Amino acid sequence: MERGAPTANREAETGRDQTPGNRQRFADLVRIEAMDGGFLRIEDERRLLQEGVARHGLSLEEARGVVLSTANENGLSLQRTADSEVSELIRLQASRSRGNKLSRSDFDQAVRMYRAKTRSRLSEDEARRRVKSIMDEAGVKPKASGWLIRSRRWYNAIKTA
Repeated sequence: MERGAPTANREAETGRDQTPGNRQRFADLVRIEAMDGGFLRIEDERRLLQEGVARHGLSLEEARGVVLSTANENGLSLQRTADSEVSELIRLQASRSRGNKLSRSDFDQAVRMYRAKTRSRLSEDEARRRVKSIMDEAGVKPKASGWLIRSRRWYNAIKTA
């Protein structure tokens, strides 16, 4: 293929039809997916991206851009965004303590923030599991808590999937 070949020829060769209608239909699909609560889980976002690429002829970057812009325009919440914001909070709180540890009250605050970011679409237990996995990924350890006998039982009792 020549360097200066028009993009229409390239699109015809790849089988992609890059019309604004495709983007709009894909944006409508994203809005429909998030209608029942304004929250998109990571699995749903991945499936939508795959559909945007396969069925609507968008590149991965275009599909991701449509998902993000539709989320911003319609006040939708993405699990990926909630994960990164809560991870930032956990790292900040843990950096204030000796040994990069997170107290039980700071953990509970992170769970409340996670639920708020996900519009309470996740149960308390599921939010606790997600925050625990975020802590594990960040290398943050739990602080022992208790009056007489201090332990990390509160943290160990959270079952991970």
